[in-house]
Amino acid sequence: MSDRAPIRPMEPGEKPAVKRLARRAFGPLQGSLVTLTRHTFLCEISGELAGAVVLETFRYKRNQLGGVIKWLFTDPEAQGQGVAAALVREGVARLQELGCHELFTTVEGFNTPSSNRFADLGFAPLSPWQQLRRYGLSLLRIGPPTFHTIDTGHFLWSRSAAEPPREQERTVPGGGALPWVANVIFVAALVALHRLRVGAAGELHLHLLWQLPLALSLVFGVRSGAMKLTARALGLSLRYRIWETGLVLSLIITVLFGGLFPTPGSHYPVETRWNYRSKLPRLAAVAFSGAFAVLALAWFLLACETWGLAQSPRALASILALAVAPVQALLVFEVLLPWFPFASFNGRRVLDHHRLLWAGLAIGTAALFWVRYAG
Repeated sequence: MSDRAPIRPMEPGEKPAVKRLARRAFGPLQGSLVTLTRHTFLCEISGELAGAVVLETFRYKRNQLGGVIKWLFTDPEAQGQGVAAALVREGVARLQELGCHELFTTVEGFNTPSSNRFADLGFAPLSPWQQLRRYGLSLLRIGPPTFHTIDTGHFLWSRSAAEPPREQERTVPGGGALPWVANVIFVAALVALHRLRVGAAGELHLHLLWQLPLALSLVFGVRSGAMKLTARALGLSLRYRIWETGLVLSLIITVLFGGLFPTPGSHYPVETRWNYRSKLPRLAAVAFSGAFAVLALAWFLLACETWGLAQSPRALASILALAVAPVQALLVFEVLLPWFPFASFNGRRVLDHHRLLWAGLAIGTAALFWVRYAG
């Protein structure tokens, strides 16, 4: 696409057309969530609407002005013509003109077409620790306008608006055992809260302080262990990344509705810039191994309940029993719902690569629920 392709502000009467474009780009569900602002800019090709970028400004740390590239979408027929890249450049320039001190965006962890564009313009992903260290309590003001509050599997990216783009680190920040353990402890606390909400308060005892974390370590451990072993066998370097906003969503679901939404985080290529399609065959194998391990654990727990859980040592039997609810809840999102807003779970990688493999996991999961609840 020519650099001189028209990019202009949206006119008020164009909102319906832009919303239709968003639904074509994202699908009906995600597209319906797109909100437009007075800083919405459109790109045209041959007089036809080809893409849009939605910007917003807000006040955060010490009343500084922040800017966020809130939405970026293109017509599917215009993909590959440089529309998105031109819109991102325009968005950065417009936010700089508005006097923003820092620029933000959020990107789903496997959406490399978007993350690579932002990396090229100096944006860098921030781990939860980096966010806290840099912004502190101002994160409470950054979260709502960036939508980095309940966007499970999305990561916050930022760059200075005034300084030239800094040289990118070759690998993503964070990761390792510490965030994995922190995730286990947080989800274990949510499971305890879930038990309170569903009326199992009488079953809360001090021994749950160590049994619940062990139960969650079992559930998330078989998943992560299978994924890491498969990645190592395939020569793929991955790093665990916690889904901090997924934990916020989990807390909301548990507090308000008594539901259980276990967010395991996931394992991503270590590079800041990488290509999803080129790595998909190996990523799908890693994802399949993780989902299959969770499914196998669920069947094992069912067998233990049916044939011998009562014969196990009391502590072991209690840990296995505590693992049942989170492993079943995880399977719903890990396997059965591989679409937005759960596309960061393993099922989506398997579905993207081989539908029959995903169908096998789905049938195995559906059979598990049928045997447990209807058989």
